[in-house]
Amino acid sequence: MGDELVEREYMGKGRSRVWTYLILMVLLVAIAVVINLVVKNPEGAESGFRSFFGLPSWALALVTFIIGAVVFWLGLKVETDWPEAFGAFLIAASVAWGELIIGWDKFALGLVVIPYLIPIAVFAILLMYGMKKSV
Repeated sequence: MGDELVEREYMGKGRSRVWTYLILMVLLVAIAVVINLVVKNPEGAESGFRSFFGLPSWALALVTFIIGAVVFWLGLKVETDWPEAFGAFLIAASVAWGELIIGWDKFALGLVVIPYLIPIAVFAILLMYGMKKSV
């Protein structure tokens, strides 16, 4: 077995756990507010989806990518692993969104599955990098 250190706590200890619960609480409240707005005004939500504060449709994908990159980078600096996973998910989601904006079929390259594999590969590579750096 050697000198391998096995991580036994996914959420960390002490302060890390408090930050985990605090951030999860804020995310749940934000999700509840967004769902409430979508249910009350679906037409407004659809028009808001097409533009981000009056910016073009690619702006939300770029903002999601930047937020994901910051969360991933900050996740590398803390003990817990979930910020890295969440940041990797946001980056992969923005890659998928970018594929939709550019044109899903342009990424097919003869195989229908390739556009699906690109965000999954980005997510997996970022997770592997995060796990390697956190050891």
